[in-house]
Amino acid sequence: MPAFVTRVLLNFHIGNFVRISWCGILSNYFLATNGVKQGGVLSPVLFCVYIDGLLTALASANVGCYIDRNYVGALAYEDDLVLTAPSASALRKMSTICDNYASDFYMSFNASKSKCIVIFPSSRTCLRPLLSECNFNIGGKVIEFCLPILTWVV
Repeated sequence: MPAFVTRVLLNFHIGNFVRISWCGILSNYFLATNGVKQGGVLSPVLFCVYIDGLLTALASANVGCYIDRNYVGALAYEDDLVLTAPSASALRKMSTICDNYASDFYMSFNASKSKCIVIFPSSRTCLRPLLSECNFNIGGKVIEFCLPILTWVV
C-alpha cells in the first residue's frame, strides 16, 4: 500500500473525538482510542485487512470445519468473527490461536459478547450432560453457552 494511503487512513482513524446520541440527548465528546468506525464504509475492509493474518493462521492450523475442501472454520465480517469447530479440542486450539494473535497485534476479543452454540446429531444427545463440565475461554474469560443446545436427525 502506498505510504500516502496509509497516512490518510491513520489520520482518519487516530485522534477521533466522538459522542453518543441517545433519545435526542448528546454526550460530551471523548477520544475513540480503538476499533473501526461504526458504520464507516471502509470499516469492513479495514477489519478484514487487519485480521487477515488471523484468518490465515486459523486456516493453516488445519482445525475447524470444512465444507468439501473449503475452510469455513473462521467466518469474518465487519467486526465479527465466528469460529466453527467439529470438537471441543479443535475450538480450544482455535481460541488459543485467536488469543496469541490478539496479544501480538494489540487487540482483544470480548468474552462477554461471545457465545458458544453446540449442535449435536440426535444420535449423540447423550453428550449433553458433559457440557456442564466443558468451558471455552477467550482472553482468559469464559464464553457463555447459548441454550437450547440444538440437535438434528441424521
